[in-house]
Amino acid sequence: MNSLSKVALFTLLSGAVFAARAADPHAGMAMHEQPAAAQAQSISGKGVIKAIDMDSKKITIAHEAIPAVNWPPMTMRFTITPQTQLNNVKDGDSVDFTFVQQGNLSLLQDIRAN
Repeated sequence: MNSLSKVALFTLLSGAVFAARAADPHAGMAMHEQPAAAQAQSISGKGVIKAIDMDSKKITIAHEAIPAVNWPPMTMRFTITPQTQLNNVKDGDSVDFTFVQQGNLSLLQDIRAN
């Protein structure tokens, strides 16, 4: 292969690589992969535990209004995930908690008796 052919081949391949990089809108950005729950906004609430169901991975909490998601005071079930910090809470405890909203699921992150 002569020098001119090598230069032409190198130029062609380099152009293809640069075109592929340019098509990526996030090229060059220092981003790290995170689970979707980690990227979602953490929301805080206060309430009283009404039930803990470890079989279905749910905690029922009668919570105060949560302005961040425009929720009035109500009783609802929150989903326990492997990342949830339960901190030895039990039925009847007044608690502070954080969760993320993922679609229709309210994924409990942390819950502590207060």
